[in-house]
Amino acid sequence: MTGDRFGRAGVTTTAFKSATLFGLDRQGPSGRGQAPDRLAAHACVAVVAFCAYILARETHGGFSTAFAAFGVSACGWSWLLARALFDPAKHDALWPRLVVLVLAASGATAVLAPAHQPASTVANNLYVLSGSGALLMTFVEPFQRRGCALARDEVLFRAIFVGVFALLVGIAVLAAWTAPERVETACAIVGLAGEIGATVYRLKRPLILVERATAARKPATADDLLLAERLERLLRDMAPHLDPDLRIGDVAARLNAPEHRVSRCIGAATGFPNFNRLINHHRVEAAKRLLASPDQAGSILQIALDCGFASLGPFNRAFREETGTTPRAYRALQRSKAVEG
Repeated sequence: MTGDRFGRAGVTTTAFKSATLFGLDRQGPSGRGQAPDRLAAHACVAVVAFCAYILARETHGGFSTAFAAFGVSACGWSWLLARALFDPAKHDALWPRLVVLVLAASGATAVLAPAHQPASTVANNLYVLSGSGALLMTFVEPFQRRGCALARDEVLFRAIFVGVFALLVGIAVLAAWTAPERVETACAIVGLAGEIGATVYRLKRPLILVERATAARKPATADDLLLAERLERLLRDMAPHLDPDLRIGDVAARLNAPEHRVSRCIGAATGFPNFNRLINHHRVEAAKRLLASPDQAGSILQIALDCGFASLGPFNRAFREETGTTPRAYRALQRSKAVEG
């Protein structure tokens, strides 16, 4: 009985949950990004739900029923996790959580209620409907930009997410007509591994919001322009950006100006949305000069360190955002031009 009820509720679950991805995302330099609490919380619950789903298929009796009652909600938690992977907001919207609540309650009822009873039938139909919706929305999530920067690696990650998701869903659906138990369990294990991998990767490389110039931004004042000129002169003559520990407060102190005024002048008068983007621009420009120099034989890592980056990863990401290519490819191109010249 338990196996039958779990099987009825489980087809949609497996198709959806096995899909949460093998996502090896990348992401850019941190800046204003997504807080880890939402992502970590959804990941933890989704992982527990996945484990419960798998254990329900590997145990019997009351244990199997108990695991199944929670395991069928894995598709909903996986959807919330997918939203957290691609949505930089600190908190999720209310409506997806309500959908997942309905999904979890109807799935548990479908497992626990006596078979062929009205409550079981209604719950199972509601579960299939909400689970199918969650499945569809998970597929849609990677296509939602939500104001985030889409560097080449991020686009690749989203493509991998969609591709692996579609593949696992397809396998799970086809398995429902042949030998569902083993295949669905295998898909769940792959989905669980991908879920963990995607979460760890995103925590290391959070989403970056594109800073937009909006009508609400005040135009540059004469004071902003003067301060911006002093700032550019400081960066050109003193090169403080070569210090990897540089903070906006350090620059403000050198300019003998309040920190908030320096921040305002950067956004209003320099063409850069914030301090980090301005400093990274100057660091990348310094790196470009070194990479183009035929006399510079240092490694990419050494150049990154010399130009103010604390490690190779942030340097590569900032360089790609500025130039559209990698430091290694840029160096090779410049050297080939020198040879041809």
